[in-house]
Amino acid sequence: MRSKDYGDDVLAGDWRRPRKGMIPEIEAEDGLVAEDPDSGFCGAVVGCDKFGVTLEDRFGKRRVFPLTKAGFLIDGKPVTLVRPTASPAPGTGTAGRPR
Repeated sequence: MRSKDYGDDVLAGDWRRPRKGMIPEIEAEDGLVAEDPDSGFCGAVVGCDKFGVTLEDRFGKRRVFPLTKAGFLIDGKPVTLVRPTASPAPGTGTAGRPR
């Protein structure tokens, strides 16, 4: 009996492209745990710059990965990691500044 949920080859196709919708873009903030599906390396984000994101595994080993579209897994789902946006530091706004 053949299930109609699956095609002829369940492993065919690009698993990084979801069937519906877009791949979410997640900011690579410190402490976020991500996995590189190509190498299987899994670790927490410890740094991010214009060249890539640095992950550190539980043994303290660090590796740098490029920020590619759908290049990482979070909770088993493909995501695109992006550089965090710079937020203003507390107390640097113009609301409390005397005139």
